[in-house]
Amino acid sequence: MSSDKTDDIFDVNKMEKTIKKAKRRANWKIVLISVIVLIVVIIVGSILNRSITYKLETPVQFSARGFHEISAPNEFMGKLERYHGFLGGENRYTTYKIIEGKVVYTGQERFGYGPFRDENLNRIGTESPLLIGESFYEEDLQKQHYNELGQREMVFFYPFLQYKTYRNDLALLDDIGEDKIMEVALSFDQGYTFKEVASLIPENVTLTWLWVDDVNEEEDNFQFEQFDDNGKVVGYKQSLRSEHTVYGLSLLDENGDRKEEPVFRFIGSIEANQQFKTRWQGEFKRLYKTLSGEDGHLTSEDLQYYGAVVTGDAQTLSQLNDLPFIKASSIGVITEKY
Repeated sequence: MSSDKTDDIFDVNKMEKTIKKAKRRANWKIVLISVIVLIVVIIVGSILNRSITYKLETPVQFSARGFHEISAPNEFMGKLERYHGFLGGENRYTTYKIIEGKVVYTGQERFGYGPFRDENLNRIGTESPLLIGESFYEEDLQKQHYNELGQREMVFFYPFLQYKTYRNDLALLDDIGEDKIMEVALSFDQGYTFKEVASLIPENVTLTWLWVDDVNEEEDNFQFEQFDDNGKVVGYKQSLRSEHTVYGLSLLDENGDRKEEPVFRFIGSIEANQQFKTRWQGEFKRLYKTLSGEDGHLTSEDLQYYGAVVTGDAQTLSQLNDLPFIKASSIGVITEKY
């Protein structure tokens, strides 16, 4: 074989090796670039997802806290745990009540946010035994209702309705030991102003929460028809309010200290949260409209109070017995003094 042909063969082999080497370099370069691009995409995507998630979370978290502040008698949001996911997340928080300075755990709640989950975390409903459910009507008074921790549910009675049955849990005080402290929901015989309520409650009884009149007596329906098996109306059942469905303002902050300007805090929460498009928005708007005066602006003078929550021991709370402005009383959480 001539040297020229041999050189040609070597040249072809060198060329093939060079091509393969170039391909390997190109492949590695593609892999490297892909990895770098992927890392950049992950980092940028993570930053964008976090930024978007914060924007989705903030109004829902603000609205949820505001709604709890105006709707949970003597109850506060405790430890908050936040979980971020893809374009959304979930917040979980504990709740507690303050009974004469003592913290009592009352459960855990959660809410979601983002395009793939709503505030209810896409929950379609809940079911529970009647004993653990909420009270809505007068007939629910036949049994005391509780939460899942075995704590008593407080109920409130409208002053303008006449019920066949009233709760008078103040009559139970003699059966409760001196080492116990408790909360009691009081329903008044009429609406009172803030100053009037403060003057009516004995000084050494701790006033913690006020039930705001949030209904229209002329337009809202408070009686519901009862039917027999033939569809004939056989009577009416009067509505009442569970502690889970009333609105009002707390006189204490989350540390158990006296809250500064509680009425303005209540009004401010309703005003501020009307803007957020959450599941609570409609109720914030309804409250503002219902509570506002004829001028359409909500002020402290527009508010009337139908009831209150007080705390104390049996001896202290016994001062409330037979006071004429108390239409009904309902004991809630009972706990040890120490």
